Amino acid sequence: MAFVVPGRPGSRLRKVRYRVRPYRRAVQVGALAVLVLAPFLDWFRLDLGSASFYLFGQRFFARHFFYIGLVAMAGIYLIVAASVLFGRVFCGWVCPQNLFNELGRRWDQRLGRPATVALSWTIATGGAFVLVSYFVAPAELWRRLTTPPVAWHLWLAILAIGGFFTFAMAWWRTGICRMACPYGHLQSILTTPATLHLRLFQTGRDICATCGLCAETCHMGVDPRTLEQKHCVVCGDCLSACELVSGARKVPRVLNFVIGPEHRPVGFAGALGRNLRGMLLRLLIPLGAGLALMLVAAVGVAGRPRIHVGLWKDYQQGAGGSALAIQVVNLGEEPETFRIYQEGLPPGWAVLEADRLTLGPGEQGRVLLRILPPDASGLRPGRAYPFTVTVVGEETGVRQSVPYTYHPGLPETEQGIFHSHEK
Repeated sequence: MAFVVPGRPGSRLRKVRYRVRPYRRAVQVGALAVLVLAPFLDWFRLDLGSASFYLFGQRFFARHFFYIGLVAMAGIYLIVAASVLFGRVFCGWVCPQNLFNELGRRWDQRLGRPATVALSWTIATGGAFVLVSYFVAPAELWRRLTTPPVAWHLWLAILAIGGFFTFAMAWWRTGICRMACPYGHLQSILTTPATLHLRLFQTGRDICATCGLCAETCHMGVDPRTLEQKHCVVCGDCLSACELVSGARKVPRVLNFVIGPEHRPVGFAGALGRNLRGMLLRLLIPLGAGLALMLVAAVGVAGRPRIHVGLWKDYQQGAGGSALAIQVVNLGEEPETFRIYQEGLPPGWAVLEADRLTLGPGEQGRVLLRILPPDASGLRPGRAYPFTVTVVGEETGVRQSVPYTYHPGLPETEQGIFHSHEK
């Protein structure tokens, strides 16, 4: 006969004392706060207007995206390691969608459907504004939404995203986690028999009471008593439900988390450490690769270039000599005035269109350098005249030198060999 917790149907969940939930809720709220504040504090934001990327308050540009790619790859390796060990722990402890999945159930019970939908729409619209702020600076976004001429396409994007979020929070809920979430599908691929999973321990009197309270409390619709646990988000609520029933029966809790084939519950005192040591070899590659990439990215970010100088032949301006276009890109975070000069050509051969260029962060400018030998008829064909174009920031002192070789008498398409290096 199935054991039933005393009380009316639907009321027995109120008797469960969720021991892990307060800690999990604190992590979820903290993660949500970080996601909301990130674009406002430039912790993490992609600015489409300037093609720049903000990470922990530092600004990066398109030429720095290699380092951002390293950070992203490191994050993927760390997610792989977490998934191999704990399964969908990110979903249960970090993901905002899962937080609102749980809250939506409670709002339905306490507030009713109309109030739940209205509250979901309010939160979803605010969330849509935050999401768009990851791509447009929040202050600029607000100005474009409220100041004429109003950017109606941004309003449309926010309302469309808000409508999708409302549908996900008020109706779809765990369906989006089961069918649409890319991380959920990734987890289903990465999990193995050694991944953290639920297991019933039935010895002697310590057998399952078949009350179904563990399945009833699971907001993901997982029955912990079965082997179908790919949607388990490691929230721990079912353990608290089982603890209530097992305590009433005066037997140890029969439902526990295990890692691997060991018939022992995971415990923070000893069993968890033993299981972690057993999985260490499998975790060495993703953890080692993730940490190595983070180290390489950190070194690259610390020494990333703050200026880019490029040279190319300007064929339209090269009549009677050679004309070079000097492109300067300010990769720093502040406006800068750059001084431009060349060294190596005979006196009077080089004429700069301008010797200074002021650029804001991420901006690029162009200066023309004309090479006009005073007596071109006396030049020997095939002789090389190497010289260097140098650009120096007057405020920060950043410097880049680009060597170039002028070959008088060669066809226009063959004049100059381009190399660059940074000092």
